[in-house]
Amino acid sequence: MNAKNQTRPRRRRGQAQLTFAPLAWLKLQFFCHLGETEIGGFGITAKDDPLYVEDFVTVRQQTSMMTVAMEDEAVADFSDRCVDRGLLPQNFLRIWCHTHPGSSAEPSSVDEETFARVFGSCDWAVMFILGRTAKTFARLSFHVGPGGSVQLPVSVDWSAWPVILADPQFSMATLLADWQMEFATNIHQRQEVHLPALNAPADQTKA
Repeated sequence: MNAKNQTRPRRRRGQAQLTFAPLAWLKLQFFCHLGETEIGGFGITAKDDPLYVEDFVTVRQQTSMMTVAMEDEAVADFSDRCVDRGLLPQNFLRIWCHTHPGSSAEPSSVDEETFARVFGSCDWAVMFILGRTAKTFARLSFHVGPGGSVQLPVSVDWSAWPVILADPQFSMATLLADWQMEFATNIHQRQEVHLPALNAPADQTKA
């Protein structure tokens, strides 16, 4: 269930920021705290504003405390569903959202490698990270022309919250049940592989 805000504030010209609709933000927080691993997904944005996230959607993935690996077939199925809804790639395949189970929201080396590998061929993309202490990180990267990147401020469009609550069809209990089902279906924890430390071999030339 999604409640779109028809009166969301317009961004001033030249002002770039990543904005979340209330339910998209609450779902991110819910997924962040429900498990003990990282969680990854995509931000579904407004058709007329590619930096206004209306929904957060996950696909089947293998997760750990430090990694997220979304399954290729699941991503392809997700893309097909979005196209069937009339969405363009810039509205569903440009904002990579993931959570950190710790307090830090700074991207790790694994995050940077994943972002470059998966989204490096896009004309632009955003990496968004949410930590468990509500710290956030958002960076918009351009991959055309000379390229470049800029960090974005993050906000939540709480002005839409009263409109959502006033909808007689809105049910938080139903929404939570849907989120729990999505989590159980898509989020599959895997164990980290820790290799034993190797001691330096003894110097065989010594007597």
